[in-house]
Amino acid sequence: MLEDAVARARDGDARAFDEIYRLLAGPVYSYLLTQSHRREDAEDLTGQVFLEAMRGIRGFSGDASAFKGWLFRIAHNRAVDLARRLHRRPEGPLEEAEGLPTPLETEETAIAGVARERLWKAVESLPEQQRRVLILRLGAGLNSREIAEVLDKRLGTVKALQHRAIASLARALRDLADATDPTPPAL
Repeated sequence: MLEDAVARARDGDARAFDEIYRLLAGPVYSYLLTQSHRREDAEDLTGQVFLEAMRGIRGFSGDASAFKGWLFRIAHNRAVDLARRLHRRPEGPLEEAEGLPTPLETEETAIAGVARERLWKAVESLPEQQRRVLILRLGAGLNSREIAEVLDKRLGTVKALQHRAIASLARALRDLADATDPTPPAL
């Protein structure tokens, strides 16, 4: 399905790119959300990625897997560009400027928020390369070969980074759980 759509898009079929967008916009958006941490930025970047891909599709050659790698490389580069831009000119969310509190609706929302915060702290504690490999694998659904292409690394390096990332993440989550467990140790 993706293979056919890529071939038709290379030949100038605009509807084929609609199909590509439907197939890959969700994973690209998910990846960009993990990189930007803001829905608005991820949405903007997703649009930029597909616009750039649409403009460059005729120069692309390869199969569907190579196309996914190429598309996620574009996404990765746009995320890096955004991070650099925000580093030079930090932005805060609109809610901070307006001073709007974010009320908790239910106990479940609060618990889910704490769990999500622990997970992000654990992910953010990973070395950058491990974090990127893990996000591309789990967040974007890329396989090891596609990740290697996106990050311009050897396949063996990506597999090793992924293995270390999962082990490090498990340790970090265990440490965070131990550090925040309110139960006193047994005597």
